Amino acid sequence: MPDAGMFAAADQVIVAAHDLAVVLRSDAEVADAVRLVEDAQKRAGI
Repeated sequence: MPDAGMFAAADQVIVAAHDLAVVLRSDAEVADAVRLVEDAQKRAGI
């Protein structure tokens, strides 16, 4: 299956999103997580 890597990566993104939904319990924690992701995007040039 040539696209197996894509499916594996998508599975990891889904698992990470689920974990975040379980861990983040307040609006402030969500805002902080969004800020961290935005900072990572900038560093990665995305």
